[in-house]
Amino acid sequence: MSQFHKLFVVIDPTTDTQLALQNAEWIAASNQNASIHVYECIYSSRDNADPDALRRVELARHRAWLDAIVQPLIDKGCDISVEIEWNREWRDALAPAARRAEADLIIKSASVHSGAERRFLKTSDWTLLRNASCPVYLIKKDTIGDDPKILVALDIKAKDDLHNTLNTRVIEFGRSLKDSQSGGSLHAVNAYSGSDKYVYPDDLAEQTGINPLDAHSVEGPPESVIPEVAENLTADILVIGTASRDGIKAAMTGNTAEKVLDAVNTNILTVTAN
Repeated sequence: MSQFHKLFVVIDPTTDTQLALQNAEWIAASNQNASIHVYECIYSSRDNADPDALRRVELARHRAWLDAIVQPLIDKGCDISVEIEWNREWRDALAPAARRAEADLIIKSASVHSGAERRFLKTSDWTLLRNASCPVYLIKKDTIGDDPKILVALDIKAKDDLHNTLNTRVIEFGRSLKDSQSGGSLHAVNAYSGSDKYVYPDDLAEQTGINPLDAHSVEGPPESVIPEVAENLTADILVIGTASRDGIKAAMTGNTAEKVLDAVNTNILTVTAN
């Protein structure tokens, strides 16, 4: 993914296994111009006679922990910067921190929630997808082999500018992912709602630049079709477009990218229109 130059990695303070950082190293290895900005947001609400002292102690403790985690990558020659923020609202802090760092890709381990939890709770993944101004790469798989299967989700019957732009960018990022791995393969899925919306696999393949056998046109809602095709393919990475949303409607319905978060066992690269 050579178009990414500043990788913003969200650190999970609850574990020493940092899948987001591991994937950032993988991406940076194929792009010598990429730097990694490691970000951790912490807060403690426990009673303390001196809150300022508690803040200083916790920040220092986490800084020492983070320095130990990133040192092996620094030893390999990775360009790494570290930021720790003290903020009670850590979910809301992620997207602004990425903008401050001028990131062009946010990498985060995907949280595990049920559909109901995502619908009614303010999860970190949903908050990030709705507020991020650059692509977000959510990590679910521990490892990806040397021949990853990349699945791009499209809506090529849509004629509005937003979907046209999203389709173009999803294909662009899917091809970039494939090209970054010599053994990778690219597949495409297009869900349609009825016979009048049917997309011929050959047309889907032509627009995507892939073999027609790797183009999947399936009737049904995208939140059902995309996970089904991803599972049948044993896809490693799903690339899907997303549009920022806010307000009550977004909280209750979400968009397709949000709806498939817990329905797929793949890494998910969400691509914005801007």
